[in-house]
Amino acid sequence: MNTISKMNQLYELMPAVYRERDAAEGYPLRALLHIIQDQAEILHTDIRQLWDDFFIETCKPWVIPYIGDLVSNNLLYDASRIVPSKTAEELFRDLTGPDFLPDMGIRIRADVAKTIYYRRRKGTLPMLEELARDVTGWAAHAVEFFRLLEWTQNLNHLRSEAEDCIDLRGLEKVDRLDGAFDIWSHTVDVRDPAQTEGGHNIPNIGFFLWRLQSYPLIRVQARQAGQPWQYHFSPLGNPAPLFNRWRREGDASGLANEYHVPAPIRLLFFYDDLERYRLQQPPRLNVTDLYGPFNQEGSFYIERNESGVDPAIDPKAMPDVFDPQIVCCRLNPWPASQPVGQVIAVDVEHGRIAVGDGFGDVTMDVSYHYGFSADMGGGPYERGKWIIDSSLADLQLFVQQDSPPPGGHSSLGSALTEWTNQGKPNTIITILDNRTYDEPLDIEPADDAWLGIEGANGVRPHIKPNGGRIRITGTHTDATVTLNGLLVEGGVDVEGDFGTLRLIHTTLVPGRELREDGQPGTTDPSVLVTDTSGGANINTNFELQAAFSIIGPVRIPEHAQKIYLLDCIVDGIGAPAIAATGTTDQPVTSGTIERTTIFGQSFFRSIELATEVIFTETLYTEERHKGCVRFSFVPHGSRTPRRYRCQPDFETEKVIRKAKDRAKAEGIPLGSSDLDDIRTEIRAWLVPSFRAEDYGMPGYAQLRITSPVQIRTGAEDGSEMGVFGHLKQPQRETNLGIRLNEYLPFGLVPGIIFVT
Repeated sequence: MNTISKMNQLYELMPAVYRERDAAEGYPLRALLHIIQDQAEILHTDIRQLWDDFFIETCKPWVIPYIGDLVSNNLLYDASRIVPSKTAEELFRDLTGPDFLPDMGIRIRADVAKTIYYRRRKGTLPMLEELARDVTGWAAHAVEFFRLLEWTQNLNHLRSEAEDCIDLRGLEKVDRLDGAFDIWSHTVDVRDPAQTEGGHNIPNIGFFLWRLQSYPLIRVQARQAGQPWQYHFSPLGNPAPLFNRWRREGDASGLANEYHVPAPIRLLFFYDDLERYRLQQPPRLNVTDLYGPFNQEGSFYIERNESGVDPAIDPKAMPDVFDPQIVCCRLNPWPASQPVGQVIAVDVEHGRIAVGDGFGDVTMDVSYHYGFSADMGGGPYERGKWIIDSSLADLQLFVQQDSPPPGGHSSLGSALTEWTNQGKPNTIITILDNRTYDEPLDIEPADDAWLGIEGANGVRPHIKPNGGRIRITGTHTDATVTLNGLLVEGGVDVEGDFGTLRLIHTTLVPGRELREDGQPGTTDPSVLVTDTSGGANINTNFELQAAFSIIGPVRIPEHAQKIYLLDCIVDGIGAPAIAATGTTDQPVTSGTIERTTIFGQSFFRSIELATEVIFTETLYTEERHKGCVRFSFVPHGSRTPRRYRCQPDFETEKVIRKAKDRAKAEGIPLGSSDLDDIRTEIRAWLVPSFRAEDYGMPGYAQLRITSPVQIRTGAEDGSEMGVFGHLKQPQRETNLGIRLNEYLPFGLVPGIIFVT
């Protein structure tokens, strides 16, 4: 029913005589009934919602606690307690929204909905594993450690899982030793289970959790290495371990195995997968448990000359005459000679491919899963609310390298040419695939106009500009360029007088490129903004606005407007991370920084706000009389505006206060040297520690579990400081502890063990 007919519903119910008289009077009755109809629609909608609020699946968020109370559900921490970033809402008004809360994986609605379901299966191991997965949003595997204890067999009650000793010939099983899927018997350990100690004892039950996620990339151009037959899965050409697809268990009564978790694929695990495929009796499928097209649940897949490569030349061959096409091999370092025959060797631990000499000339496309901590830096994840609202654009162009849509383009250069020919209106250029775009990218925007280059929701295009840089030229101080959802193997050089550069869910590769060993190819900054032209200052209107992005060093003029960093990683790659153009120790303009990790020194004229930030090296601020730094890690020797609950200062103050109180109570004087010793000791151990500090590694910028708790829970709401604070990982761990206290059988001792 269209809007006009709905508005006239009440009016059309009136007798015709009244409508005729109303028409003669200029329709005053119809206008009155329209007002009544509007209010009736509001009432009708409210009544419909009241019915929906009876059910946990359809109720409004505010109703969830009340339904939970009906089933005595002890409510957990959830996204409703998170306050959206006001800075993001103010900066990015043109995005679809409607909110800017990242997905942290906690499903409070599902937890309430499954309360009765959990209680009916209370205490069973599959239920506990499913509970851990649902409550935390992480992949989980539960292990009863008493089943892995070594004991003397009783002939009346044999335990087949209690092996006497390790079979060293079973390499794949030996490779699982002390891991989540260990099958070997162990001697007793009387300590409670924990991350780094304890484990195998009668009352102990372990919950292994995978915090890294696996992200699928479909039909990516493999990067050729030093020889024509050598390729990398990663389009950047760096070591990139392949990750397993995160799968759900086959049924609710089963436990997860290694195929079900988003973990790096072990070399022996892949070898065993191919060997079991070989031993199958024909006819076989053209996929293994790990290898195959994504529409058949594969974790990775290879296409040669646009045709898929099967695991075997003839899948119907008997095991004794089986001739494989995909083989498991260690390719680090590269072999001295090319493999012989029609084979493709794959190193899943380093993401490398070696093509046999039986194939001739080839082009290689790959689909695979990579691992990372969060939805940031561009990626094939849901980011629909971070895409520019298409209704605001005067022109929208689409790019797809293979088979572009009608009216679309096969290259970015072609789309930019049409944008120029159309007069450079407000434009969105959307890239629809994960391909590599290796072409020059010189952009001269128009005055008081904007240009957005973005990857479509769910894809991650790889941009490789010629010369390693995207050039922004011309004098356009009110123009805006937005890069959204892209992986840029290069930097952005602002050579003209420009307005605003926005980086949203984008990666500007630190070092502009990566070498084959994964190290940065250069020390050039990711963002380089020219400060003068002809002796006069330019870019006085320049602003850098970055959100959920990974960036290398930043060099912008001191006289620029401002820099915003929201949920970002800024990597100085051994040099200062943020400094003025042409220097390594001069300040940039003022800054606002939220939930960001900065590797390297930072120099600012002023800091308006820095909250929940990790500065790995000193922060220097010239104007210390305004602004504040709060809930952040600030190394000793930094010059900042006033600080509030920053580490290690906050911990130092607490320890000194306790020491003074104790000294006063005991009547022992506490000298200045004693206080200096306390400060030195705390500064030595209260520092952040990361799983990896090299971009390209799955654990890049992820805090270690062994990092001080003051940093891992030092944010304003008790989450971790730094870029992954929005994941609320401490709250997830606490939620799991609450649920285990409720559902774990009496006498069992849980241990939470993070695998990644």
